[in-house]
Amino acid sequence: DAEVLKTVTRVNQLKELAQLLELDSKILPFIVAVSGRVGSETPIKCEHSGIRGVIVEETAEQHFLKHNETGSWVQDSALMLSMSKEVPWFLDDGTSRVHVMGARGATGFALTVGSEVFEESGRSLVRGTLDYLQGLK
Repeated sequence: DAEVLKTVTRVNQLKELAQLLELDSKILPFIVAVSGRVGSETPIKCEHSGIRGVIVEETAEQHFLKHNETGSWVQDSALMLSMSKEVPWFLDDGTSRVHVMGARGATGFALTVGSEVFEESGRSLVRGTLDYLQGLK
């Protein structure tokens, strides 16, 4: 595999990649690594932070304390929502653009956390009392 990688044609700018694809379009697949600025014609605006992005993953968890078998309070959580949105996007290095598809399924692709929000449950006294009697806080 290392010998094969030595034969890879290197490009320094995205416009060179476009030229290479035009010349050697019959030699597929290509192995490439590209970098640039992420852009989109229709970015998603996160409702909690106002941050704009091209992939938004939203997870909501409920955190609570519950009684265990010995009567002690222990922390626990439950997943309430897991949602993902993606819009068409591209990388731009100033010389050209590369449209990116299927990035979320790529090996080693990890999103950074853009924002986290904590909201108290705002339970009523009656609901809080019922939960407490069931062993939850």
